[in-house]
Amino acid sequence: MTALLTVAGLTVAARLTGDDLLLLDDVHLDVGRGQIVGVVGESGSGKTTLARTVVGLLERNVQVTGGAVTLAGEVVVASGIDRTDRVRGRAIGMVFQDASRSLNPLMKIRTQLAEVLRRHVAGISRAEVERRSVEVLGQMRIGDPARVLNSYPHQLSGGLRQRVAIGLAVVTRPSLVIADECTTALDVTTQTKVVSLFRTLVDELGIGLLFVTHDLMLASDICDRIAVMSGGRVVEQGAALQVLEQPQQEYTRRLLAAIPSWS
Repeated sequence: MTALLTVAGLTVAARLTGDDLLLLDDVHLDVGRGQIVGVVGESGSGKTTLARTVVGLLERNVQVTGGAVTLAGEVVVASGIDRTDRVRGRAIGMVFQDASRSLNPLMKIRTQLAEVLRRHVAGISRAEVERRSVEVLGQMRIGDPARVLNSYPHQLSGGLRQRVAIGLAVVTRPSLVIADECTTALDVTTQTKVVSLFRTLVDELGIGLLFVTHDLMLASDICDRIAVMSGGRVVEQGAALQVLEQPQQEYTRRLLAAIPSWS
């Protein structure tokens, strides 16, 4: 499978007083079209730093010091290079842990979808904005799109807000979506629905999905491949079943052993 996203030797450091702190160390990772790649590990393992590097959302004192991120053959991130403003929101959609980070509480959902489309799709007409807005809510399995379009975020349940946030990420028809712990704040039933939704979107639209999570059970349900991170490094990666059923690294075995229901 030809890689859509390639992370090759990515090294990221934070500039601190007196010394630098290494956040990512020689990370290698590929995501193909129509593929879900899970990035798993404990808090502080580097998962979110990896996701934020790919979309150019690092803090000012954090920078890429080695390696590169390539999307569809074009280098978008490397040492001294940041072209993420060309692809963020267009070719790459981002779903955050908390839907409130994606949704403006003062704007109706209709307005927010229209704003994203007009910003990232040149020359789009008002009629096409409306059509795509209704279409994407249907893709999100939202049964009453008219009501949701005319609602403010606080008028929607947590699960609906997260599905709308996913809709905002895919309405521009990106080739890659990054989901950063986007199910953490949801109850188990809603998590299951969101995971099923992601699987359907990937299969039907042929997008690539980088699924960042600390939850190995969720990763086992949705991912084609899994990369296990610890201390800013990928310590193990491979086909999901291979990594989860025949882990090669002690760290992966400890993660699995910490899940009471894992067998």
